[in-house]
Amino acid sequence: MYTAVLIKGKTYAVMGHVFLVNQVKGIEKKVFQYLDGNEFFACKEVKAPVDDSKTDDQPKEDDKPVKEEEEPQQEQKTYTETELKGMNKTEQEAIIIDLGGDPSQLKDKSERIAFILDHQQQQEKTGE
Repeated sequence: MYTAVLIKGKTYAVMGHVFLVNQVKGIEKKVFQYLDGNEFFACKEVKAPVDDSKTDDQPKEDDKPVKEEEEPQQEQKTYTETELKGMNKTEQEAIIIDLGGDPSQLKDKSERIAFILDHQQQQEKTGE
């Protein structure tokens, strides 16, 4: 498994991945090979534990702190329609991914904005 972190800039889209600054993302080997050496990224190869039978619970625990660190960066920002209209496509797609959507399923800017606004309302209702 490989990971990449955008260390310069705000967003970066490549090979179907949208990176936000300081956000750790798991990537495939071909994306790792493409980004490794790019001054905008810190890339790592993450080795799986050697003996999974003795450490079944440990990998799950190791994953939790990473998720907890990422969530506060993604929470608490509610975008207005005006803010969303002022954003470029890459910024909108990054928000869609954070909301659990697939930007490739949305045809244009108005669909992206509608998706974001709708999902923000749903999250407010469910308290997420």
